[in-house]
This record gives sequence, C-alpha cells and structure tokens, in this order.
Amino acid sequence: MTDAAAAEPTQTDGPSELQAPAYEIFIGLLAVISLFNLAVSILPFSDIQKEIAKIVDVPLTMIFLLDFTSRLLRSHPKRVYFIEQRGWLDLLGSLPSFFRLFRIFRLVRVTRLLGEYGPRNILNSFVKNRADNALLVVLFMVLLVLEFGSMLVSFFEQQDPAANIKTGGDAVWWAFVSITTVGYGDQYPVTMGGRTMAVLVLATGVGLFGVLSGYLANFFLAPAKEDTDAAPTPEPASPDAAPTAAPASAGERAELLRIVEGLEADLNALRTRLASDPTG
Repeated sequence: MTDAAAAEPTQTDGPSELQAPAYEIFIGLLAVISLFNLAVSILPFSDIQKEIAKIVDVPLTMIFLLDFTSRLLRSHPKRVYFIEQRGWLDLLGSLPSFFRLFRIFRLVRVTRLLGEYGPRNILNSFVKNRADNALLVVLFMVLLVLEFGSMLVSFFEQQDPAANIKTGGDAVWWAFVSITTVGYGDQYPVTMGGRTMAVLVLATGVGLFGVLSGYLANFFLAPAKEDTDAAPTPEPASPDAAPTAAPASAGERAELLRIVEGLEADLNALRTRLASDPTG
C-alpha cells in the first residue's frame, strides 16, 4: 500500500465535524424539542404550558452551551470550528430567549453530517457503542417524559378545581419525582386523565432508571479496555522448536524397560555367537 493510499480517509472516518453519531442525533433531537418549546411560547397555548416549556428549556440551554464549549476546545485551531464550521451560530443558538431560533442550524448540520456518514456506518456505530449510547437514550427520554408528561397532566388537572397541580412548576416537579420513582406525595393527579398519565410516567421511569442502573454497573464492573489490551498473550510456537513430550505413564515406562531388556538379551546372545565362531 502506498503512502498516499494510507493517508486517504476512509468512509468510516466520517466528516471532520462529526463526533459520535449517537451524540449528534441526541443534539439534533434536543434542537427539535427546543424549537417546539419556542413555538409553544409564541403560539396561543395556555400559561401553564408556556411555563413548562420555559422550565424545560433551562437544561436544554445548559446542554447546548456545554456542546459549544466542547466543540470549541476540540478544534485546533479554534477558528476552524468558530468561523469555517460556523460555530458562532452554535453560540447564538445556545443563548436563551429569541436566540433559540438559531438552534435550527444545529438540526441542519446534524442532518448533513449524518447524511454524509451514511446509514450503514451509523448503524455499525450504534452496535459497537451500544452501552454508551444507552446513556444518551436515557437522558433524552427523561427530558421527553419530563416535558410532555408535565404538559399532559396539567392539561387534565387544570379542568378540575380540586386539583393540587395548578402551575407549570407543580407539573414539572410532579413529573420529575414520578420519573425518579420517589413520589413525595405533595403533588398528585386527581382526574382520570391525570392518573392515566401518572401510570405511564411511573412505568417509563422504572424502565429508564433500570437501564441507567445497568449502564452504571457495566461502567464500574467491566474491565477497562486498556487492561484487556495489556493482558499478556502466549507467544506462538516457533516451527523450528522441538515439540515438548508429555510425561510417560507408569505403564509406558514398564513397556520401555521390557523393550530395553529384550535388546540387551539379544545383544548378549550376538556377542556369545561371535565369540564362539572360529572364523571370527
């Protein structure tokens, strides 16, 4: 193989901007949720729904800021990401308020990068790194259930004057403690629709934290890749090396002694015949 061929990037390397495919999909889906929250804050939704969208957008903003910082630190030089790869749009999209509209550029970039990488390579990456991808899936599902569980339960509860989930903050707090299966009991649904949503949120929370527990157990108990790579491997036997004989059993030793004694007897008989031969 020539040096030029060796230096040529393969398709599995992916575009230089691409991080892990699962992470890029995670960021793209968060951008979709954020744009949905922006639409909720503009369109004629109830005040409770708008409050929920505003609360959920806080962790989304933090994740986008961390993503921008991580990409900027990984870029050498920094201007490659900030200018050539339009990282300044990521910075604007990481800000709250009306700057959230710029998050659509994250979605566009994720779609472009994954299209260049190819569906087969994306699937192979998912299979190869399925344990790490499980953490991203759990985090995304927690945010998804937190937002839409809060919105749906508040939709049902606000129709009952006896309900104790009255604000968007109440709904988000109830959804969070339900997902974590803690359930303090200070907020709870009283309508049939709200209780149906509670069943779904609780069942989803049990499944999500079961996956999270499995991931943490695998992370702390599985041997590190470096330890596996450093494990000594037996050297292959040289073709010139003599084979190592297995130790003989008692029966085999007795048979060998009998053969040696027979050879000695034949040798003695031959010596006697030679000694008695007058022509010798």
